Amino acid sequence: MAGDDDPESIRVLSAEADDGVRERTTGPEDYEDHPYVPEAEVELSVALPEFANAEPFTESLAARADDEVRDFRAGTRDPVALDIGWELVAAGDGVLGVRLLRTEEDMHGLREGHSTYWYDGTTRHTAYSTELLAGQEELDALNDIVREDLSEDAEVDLDSLFPVLRTYDSIGFNSDGDLVVEFDDGHLSPVEEGHVPSAEFGRKVVVIDHETAAPLLSDLGQRAREASLVDEADLSLPAAEDDDAQDPPPPGVFVPHLPDVNCQDGDTRCVALTFDDGPVEATPHLLDILAEEEVTASFFLNGGPTLTRPGVLRRAYAEGHEIAGHGDLHDPMNRMDAEELPGQIAAVGAMIRRQTGHTVELFRPPFGATDENVHDAIAEQELVETMWTVDSRDWENLKRDEIVENVVGRVEPGAVVLMHDPLPETLAAVPEIIERLRELDYVFVTPTQAMGHPDPGYSFPEDWDGDW
Repeated sequence: MAGDDDPESIRVLSAEADDGVRERTTGPEDYEDHPYVPEAEVELSVALPEFANAEPFTESLAARADDEVRDFRAGTRDPVALDIGWELVAAGDGVLGVRLLRTEEDMHGLREGHSTYWYDGTTRHTAYSTELLAGQEELDALNDIVREDLSEDAEVDLDSLFPVLRTYDSIGFNSDGDLVVEFDDGHLSPVEEGHVPSAEFGRKVVVIDHETAAPLLSDLGQRAREASLVDEADLSLPAAEDDDAQDPPPPGVFVPHLPDVNCQDGDTRCVALTFDDGPVEATPHLLDILAEEEVTASFFLNGGPTLTRPGVLRRAYAEGHEIAGHGDLHDPMNRMDAEELPGQIAAVGAMIRRQTGHTVELFRPPFGATDENVHDAIAEQELVETMWTVDSRDWENLKRDEIVENVVGRVEPGAVVLMHDPLPETLAAVPEIIERLRELDYVFVTPTQAMGHPDPGYSFPEDWDGDW
């Protein structure tokens, strides 16, 4: 068994096909029908296990590998090659565990990553690694332990460490039964202005002894530990239980909508504050303001900033703000050729999913510059085209007080407000905007709530004429 002697390695039961496990391999020709991704010569090699008695797990692993391929092609700069392999890390007590090994290369170089998935044979549920934990509170506690452990590591940017699904996507157990948490190459690297976080620091790992980890584990986590320590893999599974209950979001997934707020009830005065063009150096300061005021906002992100400041993205997501797309390039999309549009829309969504696990629902064309082709391309990707009803006009180099008056003086219930977090005067105006709108009994919500949770393909506002 590989990795048995290294306490920082997840214990591996098998790294190849065996009795009860076949292997399926795919190549570039199997992903030619991926929509919304650039047509590029990318070397692809994917090998996955096929379990004779766990078909739902086989299908789930294939779907998640497919997501990895699509997001790599759409969300990286000049993708070159992607290889995905696998290891069996648990097989016993009705639980299976598979660790996917990912090697990818793009214009920024070579990096490795890992994602570990778990299968509960009783419920036929494929679980993310965070579901080894009892809930979000336990993931928060694990994040605190990891933060303390890495606090003296100069190669780690603690400001990029948050308890989100994608950060904690590979958790397992070593040969002593201790919890192993591993982070992909470059995932926690310090920010270098204008550069993608470097992978040169490599994989980071934190080991939590079982006595400390045990109170954090779910029932699945406890069983997964036992299934990781078996002497011989046991692929037999129990009879499935009937369970029609809907699974709650796994730990690390944040739903950015205020519960018990109905913006369409005729009484609640809702307003959505939205910020375009980040994340940038000033965005953490804006997040500090929003946290202090306990205000939910929304961020429409561009490709370059998203790649260079992924930690800020993770923070905004973890703090409950709605994350949305704003185009890979900040260029008027109504001036682009139609064949360019799908990639412009898909890129940022792929980047966000690779960093958080979150799938965006909203898209705002830069400058609000849209036409029928742009709208159709957005709708094709099942997104809501989201403009605004109140323009702060902060982009005209206005002063703080002018921005405040432009917002407060024009807001009506259900308003979606356009602002830009790269602008210092905007950040200076935000506290007063919040204070004055609260005095008018406004509740701060996401655009999705303000719009009434529209179906994909909707364009807000409906009378938008594309005149930017």
